[in-house]
Amino acid sequence: MSATAPSGDFASELRMLRERADEDFFAPDADRPPGRHQVDLQELGLRVSVTRARYPNRPDGVDQYALTLTRTTLDRAPDGSDVDLVLHAAFGDAAVQAVERPSTGSRVRMFRVPATRG
Repeated sequence: MSATAPSGDFASELRMLRERADEDFFAPDADRPPGRHQVDLQELGLRVSVTRARYPNRPDGVDQYALTLTRTTLDRAPDGSDVDLVLHAAFGDAAVQAVERPSTGSRVRMFRVPATRG
């Protein structure tokens, strides 16, 4: 699923992105395989993708989100302030639990964030 965020409230767009990933995790659509949910945040120049799944993908896997963050121009990797802004807007207090997956020299930043029970 993909969308382009209108200029303005990117935080609500990121919360909605996470909600779509949650819905897909708990009630997958039978007409298509579960997958990532993506939004372009034009005002920030970023593309954000979120998937919720078990890692590894088996019943005893850990319930967590995978978040991928890129600049829409792919000119460089998103910087730390972009990462902090997106993680906190999408995951609130759980953002501090995000673990970056190593990707030396990449223009993509990838994180795992534990799913929390509310």
